[in-house]
Amino acid sequence: MLLLFRFACGWLGTALGLAVGKEETAGQLAVLAIPLSMLTSAFVPTGGMPGWLAAVAEWNPVSAVVEAGRQLFGNPSAPGGAWPAQHPVAAALGWCALLLLVAVPLAVRNFARSGR
Repeated sequence: MLLLFRFACGWLGTALGLAVGKEETAGQLAVLAIPLSMLTSAFVPTGGMPGWLAAVAEWNPVSAVVEAGRQLFGNPSAPGGAWPAQHPVAAALGWCALLLLVAVPLAVRNFARSGR
């Protein structure tokens, strides 16, 4: 699961890097990953979060992968109210599929347009 998510994120990074075009700018895009990784259920359970923040954290793809890992290793946490929190393996696979379906064609198209 973790390797599949990393593979999908790699394609997303490739698509974004090719879309930007400059190496320096593409390197600075990594800063955008910090809020995505912090607004998850990886560090704090969503039950203690305010309603809007819990919803963001439960629908975050990183939360789905973290919860799926916990469930697959036999250490599930208390499920939240949102569908991805209740079905983390299916949600993680869905996020990976969605990322791949979007990022791979974009990366290939951007690579073809760049003339490299």
